[in-house]
Amino acid sequence: MNNKLTLGKIFFPAFIGGVTTGMGNGSVFGAAVMCAVGRGPYESWGGWGAEQYNPATFSGFVDCMMIAFGVAFFIIQVMAMSRHGKLEAEAVAKGEKPAYF
Repeated sequence: MNNKLTLGKIFFPAFIGGVTTGMGNGSVFGAAVMCAVGRGPYESWGGWGAEQYNPATFSGFVDCMMIAFGVAFFIIQVMAMSRHGKLEAEAVAKGEKPAYF
């Protein structure tokens, strides 16, 4: 049996789940760092235009952490779903029942 969980089939569920979870965790990480560090080392709060994504600004650091965590969780989600499909295909090929039966 072939792996039915191809990248084409898992891309959007993995993207939505991974980025949503990762960006949520990134915002918590950014907020925790901001609570620990404070606003002192940042010249600008960076809330307007392109400064919003500049990691050298107060707001930009949090936004960049959210993007980085979102991409990381998306990659983890794709790897996990692909591996699950591979294990499931191997189990069916051996004549075993997959875990969802």
